[in-house]
Order: sequence, then structure tokens, then C-alpha cells
Amino acid sequence: MTTRHLPLLTALAAAALLSACAANAPATPAAAPGTAARPAGGHGLQAFLGSYDTNRDGQVTRAEFDAVRLQRFRAADTNGDGVLSEAEYVAEFEGRLKRQYFDDGKQPDKAYENSIKQAHVRFAIVNRARDGKFTAAEDAAIADKTFKNLDTNGDGIVSKDDPQRPPQARANDD
Repeated sequence: MTTRHLPLLTALAAAALLSACAANAPATPAAAPGTAARPAGGHGLQAFLGSYDTNRDGQVTRAEFDAVRLQRFRAADTNGDGVLSEAEYVAEFEGRLKRQYFDDGKQPDKAYENSIKQAHVRFAIVNRARDGKFTAAEDAAIADKTFKNLDTNGDGIVSKDDPQRPPQARANDD
């Protein structure tokens, strides 16, 4: 084989590999029923629905919300001590963010770096006791407040039917 054929063979091999990967890719979107990975973070109703609507019916029940939060908390507690350190908290978020970037075919960028920095800031906020240990009780208090703030019609379900509060009304939220 001559070296002049090498670029062509390399390109053909890459094309074959990409075709094989594409053929084996799931036909369902990244946020398929039974998953709660999209988006990794964010604010507002769309981000909430994307993260917690596990059966993709356009609404989030309190049971769905609590199940996802509990699963994330347990998965993040890698040393099994029942609390999350800052490293565990950030690593859990980063895992979801990496998956989202991978699913979108993106490489980590400045926005990714900023999201990780923001996760460290969030830990300092959610760790109310300021002891470096984010507890299940602290998580439950945040979950309760978050769900109540988004379930504006009080029906126990968060959906597009919930009128969103204007930014001024949310300004006093912790």
C-alpha cells in the first residue's frame, strides 16, 4: 500500500465507524420515557419539565419529582455516608452535563466551564448549615419550595398549565 492511499483509507474507515455508531444509536431522543437527564440544569418551567417529567407526558407529579431527586442524591453519595460533599454534589451535576454535551455532539466549552463553576456556587447556597455536608433534609426543603413555586395553580402537578410567576415575584425566592 502506498502512502498516497492512506488519507483515503483513513477517511473510509472513519466513515464506516461513524455509520456503525449511527446505526446502533437509539432511535429515541436523549430524554426518552423513563429518563430524567435533559437538561442537565437550568431555570424555568421548560428546564424543570425536561429534567423531571420521567414519563414524558408533559407534567411532573410530586412523586416523579421526588423520585428523581432521591435517585440523584443517592447516586451522588459515592462514599455512602448519607450526605453530599461539594465534590460529590458537583460531580453528579457534571455527569449529567457531560451526558447532555455528548448527546448533543458538543465538546465542553466556556458555557460548560461556567456551569461547573455555578455548581460550586449552588453548593454553597444549598448547604444551609455551611458545614460542607449537603443533607437529605436540606435537599427535601429545597425540593418542597421548588415544587410549590412552580405548581402555581396548586393542583399537585407542574405543567404548562401552571401560570408562571413574573421575575419580580420570584426575586425574593432563595
